Amino acid sequence: MTERSFSRRQADDELEWIDTDEELEAYLSTIAPYVGWVIIYFNSLEDHIADFIRMAVLRDWIQDERLDVFLAGMLFAGKAQALVDLYGQLISYRVGGKTDEELKELGSLLEECAKRRNEYAHADWIGVRKGGFVRVKSKSDRKGVSHRYRVFELPKLKEDVAFLEQARRTLCDFNDAIHEHLSDVHEGLAPE
Repeated sequence: MTERSFSRRQADDELEWIDTDEELEAYLSTIAPYVGWVIIYFNSLEDHIADFIRMAVLRDWIQDERLDVFLAGMLFAGKAQALVDLYGQLISYRVGGKTDEELKELGSLLEECAKRRNEYAHADWIGVRKGGFVRVKSKSDRKGVSHRYRVFELPKLKEDVAFLEQARRTLCDFNDAIHEHLSDVHEGLAPE
């Protein structure tokens, strides 16, 4: 993946604009399905996180609707961190299931999902430069503003779609393992 950072002036000097609307439309038409799949899989991942928070906190439809009031106001990062924290508590209750290291890996996976999704969701798609350079992030500091440009090529687009699809499966498997372990432990503690 090609990625570079520029100030706006440097970008204007070093990255040529696409010449015609037809060229821009042709490029965007090629990548649009993959951008759509990134958003679709990411949104599904976010919905699963909210579902799994409900599952970890409550198991009552009326209460779940009340919890939705809070979940609706939370951004992805807050939901992901809340779920990881809840899983951490569940893991600490019942030794022998998932480990803290596996939980850290899950947290890192969810952070990477957000990073990748944000590059698609916040990219300046109409401002594509020749060579496929797209501004994906702007950052301000004491030295000024820098813009990060990324080249979106089909192999990388397909990789990002597959990454988010697999992340969703990984989260579902992790959730199933946590709750399966808890129910196995509960059954072992039940009086005969």
